[in-house]
Formats: sequence, structure tokens, C-alpha cells
Amino acid sequence: MAPLFRVEGHELQALTGEVSHFYEIIPPDLEGVSFEDFEKVMRDLEGDLNQTDSIFKLYFLGGRIYLNAFGEFGLTHGGLEPQKDPVGTFLGRDEATIQFYENYLTQGNEFIRLMSIKDFPEKMPPLEARTLSDFILCFKKVPKLTAKNRINMKRKLHFSALFKGMRDLESENAFNQAESILDQVTTDGAGLFGVECYLILRAPTKVQLDKLTDETIALYKGKDASLRVEERGLSYLYQSLVPGVLPTFKRSSDIPSDYLSYWVPFQRDFIHVEGLKLASRAGNNVFLDLFHPTALNFNVLITGSSGQGKSMMANRLLQHQLQVGAKGMVLDLGNSFSKSALYHGGVVLSERFNPMQFKCPRYLKEFILAGVDEKMGKKAEGKLFEEIKMILEISPDISFNDFLDALEKSFAGISFYFSEIREFFTDTYEPLHDFTYCDFSLYPEAMKAPLIIYLIEYFKNLEGQKIFIFDECWHLLEKNAGYIAENFRTFRKKNASAVAISQNLDDFSETQLGRVIIQNTFTKLLFRQNLRESEFLDSTSKALLDSIQSKKGDYSEFLYLSEVCKKPLRYKPTSLEYEIFTSDPTDAKQLQKYMDEKGRFLSFKKAIENFTTIKHVLGGVA
Repeated sequence: MAPLFRVEGHELQALTGEVSHFYEIIPPDLEGVSFEDFEKVMRDLEGDLNQTDSIFKLYFLGGRIYLNAFGEFGLTHGGLEPQKDPVGTFLGRDEATIQFYENYLTQGNEFIRLMSIKDFPEKMPPLEARTLSDFILCFKKVPKLTAKNRINMKRKLHFSALFKGMRDLESENAFNQAESILDQVTTDGAGLFGVECYLILRAPTKVQLDKLTDETIALYKGKDASLRVEERGLSYLYQSLVPGVLPTFKRSSDIPSDYLSYWVPFQRDFIHVEGLKLASRAGNNVFLDLFHPTALNFNVLITGSSGQGKSMMANRLLQHQLQVGAKGMVLDLGNSFSKSALYHGGVVLSERFNPMQFKCPRYLKEFILAGVDEKMGKKAEGKLFEEIKMILEISPDISFNDFLDALEKSFAGISFYFSEIREFFTDTYEPLHDFTYCDFSLYPEAMKAPLIIYLIEYFKNLEGQKIFIFDECWHLLEKNAGYIAENFRTFRKKNASAVAISQNLDDFSETQLGRVIIQNTFTKLLFRQNLRESEFLDSTSKALLDSIQSKKGDYSEFLYLSEVCKKPLRYKPTSLEYEIFTSDPTDAKQLQKYMDEKGRFLSFKKAIENFTTIKHVLGGVA
């Protein structure tokens, strides 16, 4: 079908001899940038267009942007990647039998209609082109002298309308617009382009294609624009849109460069190439890789009001990392992760553990400090550290009870701080597990701070990539703030990610430990909450956060915030993920009833999968 002489990679040569190249345009993600930065990008894009003097065809197909360039073209922002198989990209397949009819064509099993824009919308909001159907935009810059003459002619045509007895606002606006464009073209502030735009509508049946056509015509009519359904010359026009073939410009209109720049759907939803799959507000896939090598650290902070979805998101992060081979640890304050532990084979931490399992003097010093009510001075802490080092050198296999007795010689009465929790200690050395779950509610208050220190050391000793979920427990660790801060700073060296969860960013930032954690988390996931502008949340981020809206039972929305990106994202759980992650009392009651009646005969994994099928597929479960 295509009048092409050759296609080699991304280079094409038409039968008429013209050589062109085919690229995918990789635009930046502009969703989270400030208004000033956005305007700068659009001005720079307009400048890039004005630097051209050749013919170009821009394709917006399936949400991706391609460029067929018959000359040089450069982008200040984003990039151009050579795209192989240009013709297949345009057709949507490698081969297809195409049949042309009166006002449509068929391509394989698809019905296609080609429509051209007869009158462009008077206004084109930035990035609105991304919401439109597939289209091809053919454009070439009009030489400066020719552009002046054309604009001046338009200006003169509308000048006489200003003297009508009844005021002609349309002509007056056109005259003023022509005056403005002429001034900009004269001073090289803008350019004039010959542009034609073709819409490509696709449907599985002719009836659906006709319906889609009517809807599209109505849509453009609402924008004060008009469309033309191509009939005569359909085959000729369609072939001219194939990459490598020069456009006809039979439907060309003169358009200024600033307006043309807004027709480029110059935005993509992007964070990382691969990782945990989430969604943008536009419904496009966005991938999040906590362990991306460009991250300053792999830590995460999740904050948000109760019921906004932060625990479900933490569960999903954990699940993804376990699925790609990472090791995991969870410190659970309210059973938000218990079902994940059961489903993924997590080992529940015994109520009794051995503090001496790890022989690091710094760790043991922090373990002791966590159990002591009063705060020691720096001199006393230094002495404690030296004593611990000496004890380990003399008796490397010492039990914890004997260890406390040895400390008594220099720190009289220190063992009394551990008297009521000694029953939770053992001398047994346990193997380290790939996924360990700790139910914080099983331990007395006096035990919780030392337990966290033990779990951190346990976590650090796991081999390979690892993730540690800390549910809200930061108020217990003020005496160990320096140690926690050091670990958050150095976890990256151990290929480790700490995921901290808290209710409110402002409250968290008011503590010394909270500020340190905020400063040492590269990735922040902010669910809906009332926050003020601060050193941790600028005005652009606050505006984005205020726009966050989750839809219960459908998706949770949050603001992804890092050193390099701000972006609203959505997490939509599968039915199975929802049942594993939800902490809703009604959902919990339904699951427990099923487990009591039928699930008790199955493994938890099989039981919850069956329960999900009954509830979400078969419509059962009262």
C-alpha cells in the first residue's frame, strides 16, 4: 500500500526520493511541575518548532508520540528515540489487508474512519491533545516573508469589518489576533506554520464506528471547531499519512507556533522504566522502583489520615518486593499486615528472642539504652559502649542474663530495668528468615523499644535486597534517635529500604527523630491529610496534595514526592489484593466467618483465594 522505496530501521525513503527518519518522542512528565516551569517548557517547545525549516508529521497513537522528520529536529526537553518498524507502528500491526469504501476503510478486523480538522478550535488548553483520539499532525514552517504577507492579508480582510454598523466581534478578534501574530513574526518571537490534522477513529464494527464519529463531531463542535469526514480521495489521503510519505497539505491551515506547540501532547506519565505498577490520573501505567540506582536512599515515608489507604499501599510495596526476591520484615502495630504474612509464608517472630544473637557493641549499647527509662549523658554512654566491648572480648558467647550481671559492676542497678521483661529473653540462636513478621501487640510496653532495636539489627544481617515496614511506633525511639538516623542514612549501603508509616507529616516533622527520617527518605507517599506549607512541602506540592481524592472500594490516590519528581498516583488493588490488605471491619468479619466454616480445612493462601473468588466473581458471602 505505502509508496515507499525502502525502509531500513528508522530511516525511510519514498518512491519520490525523499529521505526521512522516524522517532518516538519521549516527553518529560509535567504533571507535578510548577506553573512557571510548565510555561518555560512550552515556550522552549515553541522555540524548538521555530528552529525547523522542513516538513514533519507528528503521530499520536495509543497515547504515544512519534515524529516522522524530513529534516533536522531537536528538543530542549525530553528526547527522540529512533523507532524501528515505522509502518507497523502506524498501522498497529506488521501486516494488514486494507479495503477502502465510500467514507471508511477496514484494516484486518478494524473499521477505520479518517477525519480532517476543517476549522481548528479557537483555543487549545495545554496538554488537552492527550485526551483526544489518535491523530496525525502534518506541519511545515511558512517562510518569514510569506508569513508576513499572509497575516497582513488576513488583517486587511478583517479591518473593514470594524466599520460595520453592528459590531462584528468575530472579525474584531481576528483582526487583533492577526495584529499580534504579525508583530511576533516580525520580531522573530513566533512563527507561522501550515498545518493539517487528521483524526483516526477505530472501532470493531461499522455501527460502533458511526457512533464514535457522531460523538467526535459533537465533541469538536463543542470546541467551536468543525471536522470533515474524508470520502473522495480517501485512499490517496490515507497513503499520504504513512511514515516516509510526504503529506499533501490539501487540508492545511495557517497556525501560529504557540498554538501549534499546544497541539503536541508533550507529556508522559513516568517515574521509572520498571518496578511496582501503579496508575496515573489519566489511567496510564506508571512504574515505581524503590531500589532505582539514582535514588539517594531507598527509604520510604508514607503519611496520611486514617482510612486513606496508606496501609494498603505499604502492603503492596511489601508484596512487590517479596515477589521480586527481596527479603522482608514487618513491625505491625494493628494487624494491618497479618494477612500478608500468612499469605506469603512469613515467619512470626517468637515472643522470646535472644538479644545476644548479634555481637555488635553499638547495637547492644542501643538495646540497653532503649530499655532504660532515664537518658544517659554522652560520657555515660561512652563508658557503656566500652564496657560492652570488653565483655564481648572476654566472653563472646555470654548469655543475656550474664551480660546484664557483668554490666552491673560498672552500672549498678541497670539490670533492674529489664527485670519484668526477662521472661521474653532466651539464649537460643534462631536462624534468620526471609520474611519475618512481628505482632507488636504481643509485647509489654517496656519491651517495645528494645525489640525495635533488635529487629533493626536482625534486618541489617539479612543478605541481599530487603525491606522493613515500620508501622507507627516512632514515639518509642526518642532515646535512640541518633542510632535510628544513622541506620536510615546507611541502609542504602546494605541494599535495604525502610518504610516508615505515620499519620501526619506536620506532626512527624515536629520531633527530632521525625525530621531526621523525613530528611532521609528519598520517596514520600502522601495520602490525603491537612498540611501546611513547610520546608518539607512547597506550594506546588501542597496544591497537588490538596487535589488528592481516593475512591473507596476502587482506588487510593496519593502524591508521590521525591527529590526529582512530584506526581499524583493511584493504586487500584486486585480483588485478591484487596482481601489480603483490607482492614475494614466488615471485610474482616466476612472473611472470619468463611474461615470458621470452610476455610479452616485449607491453607490460608488457598482459603483466601477461594473466598475472593466466591465474593468477587460468584457474588457470594453475605
